[in-house]
Amino acid sequence: MKRREILKGLTILPLAGVAVNAIANQALTEEAEAKNLAADEWLPKKELIKTPAGSCLRSGHMLFIGGIGGWYANQRAEPGDIKVQIRSVLTTMKGILEGAGSSMSNVLKIQMTVAEPNKNIPALNEAYSEFFPENPPVRSYSGSKTSQMGRDGILCQVSCIAYVD
Repeated sequence: MKRREILKGLTILPLAGVAVNAIANQALTEEAEAKNLAADEWLPKKELIKTPAGSCLRSGHMLFIGGIGGWYANQRAEPGDIKVQIRSVLTTMKGILEGAGSSMSNVLKIQMTVAEPNKNIPALNEAYSEFFPENPPVRSYSGSKTSQMGRDGILCQVSCIAYVD
């Protein structure tokens, strides 16, 4: 409430000017405190959600999942092709999302790093569409040489941003 609106609602007596100002200042202070409390509710608070398969950070209603690789020796005997790896990544991502209270339908953006994209993107898209048949999230990717993926055998790595209802 603005000072002018507060003053309009009061009967002003010449001798009561000090009291009127005090009342108006108190109302303005209460309004400012209420705004500060509301602002505190919207400050991002980070909460690390521990998962066995990847890292997930929650801030408010947003989830940030990073660095899910397509293949790890302790998960599978053979690395498989890009279809096998992207299915593995997206299955892992689905589990992390559900564990954090979200779902695949709440994914807003996916960032992928793909080894040899000219060779792998068509097969990747085929497997990817199984997880997002309608209204897929925004997606971007960067390409890399197989030797630059961080571990032998990894053909893709995925990060995403999702929300919690």
